Amino acid sequence: MNAAPSQSLINLLLESGVPSTEEAAELATNLNGGSWVSQVLDSGKVEEQRFLSAIGNFFRVPIVSVDAKKIERTTLSILPSRFVFQHHILPIETKENSVVLATYDLFNSIGRQLAGQLLKKPAEWVLVPRAQLLRAMKTLYGVGAETFDEILKTRGSMDALEDVDTAIELNADDPEASVVKFVNQIIREAIAERATDIHVEPLENDLRIRYRIDGILHEVAVPPQLRVLQSAIISRLKVMSHMDIAERRLPQDGRMNLHASNVEIDVRVSTIPTVNGESISLRLLSRGEQQFNFERLDLGDKQEKIIRNLLAQPNGIILLTGPTGCGKSTSLYCFLSSINSVQRRIITIEEPVEYRIPGVSQIDVKPEIDLTFAKGLRHILRQDPNVVMVGEIRDIETADIAIRAAMTGHLVFSTLHTNDAVGGITRLLDMDVEPFLLASVVKSFIAQRLVRTICPDCAEVVDYPRDYLAEIGVPVKELGTSFQRGTGCDQCRQTGYQGRAAIYEVCVITEPLRRLIMQRRDGSELKQCAIAERMETLRQDGWRRVAQGKTTIEEVVRVTQTDEVMAETTEEAEPVVAAELPKSAKQPPSSHSPRNSRIALA
Repeated sequence: MNAAPSQSLINLLLESGVPSTEEAAELATNLNGGSWVSQVLDSGKVEEQRFLSAIGNFFRVPIVSVDAKKIERTTLSILPSRFVFQHHILPIETKENSVVLATYDLFNSIGRQLAGQLLKKPAEWVLVPRAQLLRAMKTLYGVGAETFDEILKTRGSMDALEDVDTAIELNADDPEASVVKFVNQIIREAIAERATDIHVEPLENDLRIRYRIDGILHEVAVPPQLRVLQSAIISRLKVMSHMDIAERRLPQDGRMNLHASNVEIDVRVSTIPTVNGESISLRLLSRGEQQFNFERLDLGDKQEKIIRNLLAQPNGIILLTGPTGCGKSTSLYCFLSSINSVQRRIITIEEPVEYRIPGVSQIDVKPEIDLTFAKGLRHILRQDPNVVMVGEIRDIETADIAIRAAMTGHLVFSTLHTNDAVGGITRLLDMDVEPFLLASVVKSFIAQRLVRTICPDCAEVVDYPRDYLAEIGVPVKELGTSFQRGTGCDQCRQTGYQGRAAIYEVCVITEPLRRLIMQRRDGSELKQCAIAERMETLRQDGWRRVAQGKTTIEEVVRVTQTDEVMAETTEEAEPVVAAELPKSAKQPPSSHSPRNSRIALA
């Protein structure tokens, strides 16, 4: 690219949607190195499709769509993976007299010349949207493929890789640091994909890597023969999280702090020994600026009014219920932040402390030194708190102390693992909590789930069969039969979803419920009473999200139970059988390490 603005480039940019000649001239000359096309796209001043079309006209090259599943392995081997990732040039088809090469940047003259030298046939160029090309490259070659090839080339023998241990201080530019670079790529890719968990799992003849994105596990494409790096990858992760790399027989827990793209990430690491070798899992927690407020919860009007009234109580217990990873901690932090003031002393005991709240004293459970929820809670009560939050009630000892705290004038928050709000009542009764104590001190059980939200880039309106909607309990008369759904695109990994939102079930302990609790009635009777007291179920709140266009019918059905009790008390919701979706819809001891490390992912 020349320093002086080319009129051809200015015209190309104007054709792509740049509003003025001055801005086009600036874009044509103001380069910071790297790909000019990427810089123009990242500027946000052009529409990608128009820009791509203008480039295609400029070079007289067609625009195509790439389907990674249709590209043959023999075609991929034409160019080295390192070259493909460096220049973003992908071989997609081998013809008798030419090779079809796809790129989004035809202005990369060096890459085009090198590709021509590497090929034994003439190149036939096509244009592909950037996101689509990058996604195809990752799918076809696997994350870190270029680094994997470098490792094999540098190390020579694959067998020699089995016992490679990498040190944390290795320079990422040194060929000996290739395993470091590869592990960093795995983590950076997970962060870019908004993953909350990374699983590195040894199989009998392979090494599998999976990311949990929006609550769903996705297998990550990896280079063939990655199993040869299994020991090195696991050792590197153990070094980063200050674990004992020599101990492979026992589970271990560790943690590290990462710095990537100006974002601080706290990572909790866990290993377990399996018959195929050590399996390692990483939980990623962003340390960026977090806003814990009611707006983030996006409660319905009725729910927000009820919860604000509960938070205004001077004492009692408020319990959040749901499975691991359903957002209970976030909701608790929002509740605590909303009542946090200089007049209130708030103390929490958590495992672990996921986020820090200014003005709140937070304690991390440490089982290895016998600092448990029960023991920590007992000492918290000597600290003159107004509000106490216990990460989880796991046993009768913790439950008894929490109840005593509530009876002596404290407002207590905690969590339970149950399927719904009413299930919290039966769970405490099963722990042998006295019914009269439960009925007198617990103010509310709040169940929640996270539903995936519709991708805004591929949302469309779908008409659903009325019979199907009635069968799953959708109030058709109020909401109709047309709802939004994501068709799948490159922005959402073809899932139709991007991000998550919470749905809630708020069960306030009313006088009729207290009487049933005292009588130790079963869960179905308790739920029927709660619904009669105007409790909205998780599925009902899910329909609210569907009506807002936030999520889909299928997603609500996936994460919620059938409202069988409602079927007995209302006309609209009948017991649900396994109905088909509409065709248009998509279907051991442990060692602990308290030390932290702060690692920059180069």
